[in-house]
Amino acid sequence: MSWRGTLAVLAAALLLAACSNRPDTPDERAAMLAPHIDVLMPEGADGPVPAVLMFSGCGGVISVQNDYAAIANEMGVAAVIVDSHAARGIGRMGARLTVCTAARMRGDARAGDVVAALAHARSLPGIDASRLALIGWSHGGWSLLDALTFAADGTPPEGLDRMPGDALAGVRSVILVYPWCGFLSRAHGHDLPGEPPVFALLAGDDVIASPEACGNLFAEQNAAGARVDWQVLDGVTHAFDAPEEPFDPRIRHDEEGTAYAHGWFAGRLAEDLLDATH
Repeated sequence: MSWRGTLAVLAAALLLAACSNRPDTPDERAAMLAPHIDVLMPEGADGPVPAVLMFSGCGGVISVQNDYAAIANEMGVAAVIVDSHAARGIGRMGARLTVCTAARMRGDARAGDVVAALAHARSLPGIDASRLALIGWSHGGWSLLDALTFAADGTPPEGLDRMPGDALAGVRSVILVYPWCGFLSRAHGHDLPGEPPVFALLAGDDVIASPEACGNLFAEQNAAGARVDWQVLDGVTHAFDAPEEPFDPRIRHDEEGTAYAHGWFAGRLAEDLLDATH
């Protein structure tokens, strides 16, 4: 190959790399996610129904999301399970090695999934776009907090080319279950919006996602004008509501804690999505 040919190949490779690393538009991110979004509708749904969008922990979608989805469906609420991992080809082992170690798909990058998934949900004919809630576990909670800060200041999340002005349209509440509030969270140093309100359930014996770190962060955010309500469930660990989590001495399934979390979640849906006075 001539030197001109070599330069042409190199230029093409550099152009391809540049294109592959360019930010997504919100529509492109939604198209990437769409095949990996599971929409579970309530049985016998007649007309548009409210929906709760679900974002798993760092290990990916597991039975926990289906457990909460069943609760939502029984109440007449659609469950929209967003599998950010599958959309990127991240399997269970890859998730443990890269996502759970913050080497890949941190909260600021996954925040773009929140924005895109909301736009996708609002486009579905069976969903009432004016009655939406978000729930995230652990890494999913981190992602939701980051998404809220991006929406508050109009900055596009990592990997998106812009932040739509209606990014949080229809969202009535944000629900966090043992969210990760560590130093990488964008919520340190960036304000949450005054709306929608945030509700968090923290695990008292959590050594993975510190309840103290979250409590301090939430207190700071409330002082700045956010609306965060949180409570600490004593005696439970991280992922206490996940019966099939792999062996980890830091994690312990707790049936009573799980029942409490399920009831707390149902109460939030009833008040935030089903109360006619809301």
